[in-house]
Amino acid sequence: MSDQFKRRRRRNTSGYRGKLIPVEQAKSLPIGKLEMAACAGVAIVVIALISLIWIVSNRAVREERADVIYRTEQMLSAQAATIAETIGHELLLIDQSLKIVQEEWKVDNDSVNLQKWKDDFPALTSVADDLFIADDKHLIRQDIVAKAIGQSVGAAYVTFPHGSLETYQSDGTQDREASLLRGDMGSPIDAREFLMYIVRPLDHPQGWLVGASYHSAELPKLFANAGLGYDPIVALVELNRGVVQAVVGPAARRPQINLSTSPLFGLMTRSVDGVWQGATVIDGQDRVHAFHRVQDRDMAVLIGASSNEVTTASDNFAAGVRSLAVVGSVLLVCIGGLVLWELYTVRAHSRRERIMDRNRRELDRLRTEEVANAARTKLNSARLGIVLKTISDGVALFDSGQRLVQWNHAFFRGIGIPLRTEMTLEALIREQIAAGLFGEFEAADAEVARRLTVLRGGEEEGLPQPGPDGETLTLRGLTVEEGGFMLLLNGLARWEAPPVSSVADETEEKKSETAAAAPIEW
Repeated sequence: MSDQFKRRRRRNTSGYRGKLIPVEQAKSLPIGKLEMAACAGVAIVVIALISLIWIVSNRAVREERADVIYRTEQMLSAQAATIAETIGHELLLIDQSLKIVQEEWKVDNDSVNLQKWKDDFPALTSVADDLFIADDKHLIRQDIVAKAIGQSVGAAYVTFPHGSLETYQSDGTQDREASLLRGDMGSPIDAREFLMYIVRPLDHPQGWLVGASYHSAELPKLFANAGLGYDPIVALVELNRGVVQAVVGPAARRPQINLSTSPLFGLMTRSVDGVWQGATVIDGQDRVHAFHRVQDRDMAVLIGASSNEVTTASDNFAAGVRSLAVVGSVLLVCIGGLVLWELYTVRAHSRRERIMDRNRRELDRLRTEEVANAARTKLNSARLGIVLKTISDGVALFDSGQRLVQWNHAFFRGIGIPLRTEMTLEALIREQIAAGLFGEFEAADAEVARRLTVLRGGEEEGLPQPGPDGETLTLRGLTVEEGGFMLLLNGLARWEAPPVSSVADETEEKKSETAAAAPIEW
């Protein structure tokens, strides 16, 4: 092996100026570009595969759900068209029967007797409970129901303001004995119907009319045979005012009969048939709906199946597909994690080393700054002590809680009372008043409050203060922006050096120097 090849190999393996580096030291080197590119490549591949898994899974779930809803909509549309056609035939039968009565009345009204003709209308009476002739005041003059004669139209047959609530057997009939014989006794079916009349005018007398009530038995039969699942609904809706004329299912117990403000009703008025998914206004439940208009009539049949019931199969399918997608994603993440772990640990170790080095440098810098700041603080404290001792005005420093921290000898001479650290501004004023420096006051608390207000407010004229040599001093308060407080005592007649001969004075001076050396809390 040539020397040139050996030198190149040493450079490639060490990565640091061509020198051989011990293993322990090599672990602390920064991760190279090749390793970074490998990490990025593995991460991109894993993310791409996981994204592909979820894209395919979500697409399959959407397609399955759309297929289930489409098949449900087709089934509901076919059932709505079937019952709409049946109801149309029933209404046509009633209309033709009324036309026969209308023509007979026109020929000879005396020959028309609905009581005698009752048995001649078997097809009519199968879909109508009432056939009547009413005058211009809507009072019934003839009726196949004898007790209805003399009553007004609408009150003779049904008097319930919220429709007639009926219970059918599970096969859609009201014949309980027939259901017992067949052994087909399932859950009862609730149906609520509102009174509907079909009328034709009579040519004489003016305002007279012939009419019949409409009672469709097709709705509960369809409901029983349709197999619409849990919480379905079948309804007959009048399209002029958006009023429900009949409803079958659990919603019939306490229905909301006005659909005029719902989006579904707007669609029903614009289209002959269609489908719609959303909350049913009748009871507020979310359903898949299909509707079909009755031919030549301003009414439509509405059928709905619970959305939860419809999408149960697709939801189960979606849960299975997403579970597989989660398992596949976890496996890919684990595999990618194992590949990246070694590279990550190398990079993390390098990062920790760099952080430790930076912290060491920063700590050294902070220690150097601390020493310099301590020296500056000591120098500033010494200067402050000299200034406080030599100036002729009295100065007292308070912290942010207005507790006495430091004062000079001039302030001690002029304030007239003994001072102590941690003494509050209010206590200082009270002790001055108690010492009789300002005379006698009947309301000492009020005077204390007044003096505190003047000093804290920083008023320029300040407060008068008797001096040690009989002079009149001025005491002013200054507020420091950082939160501290300062008192200035001006007007001393002569300057006096602080005493340093006695032991007590030396102790007080040492305390003052210590307070000056410590940072003052403003």
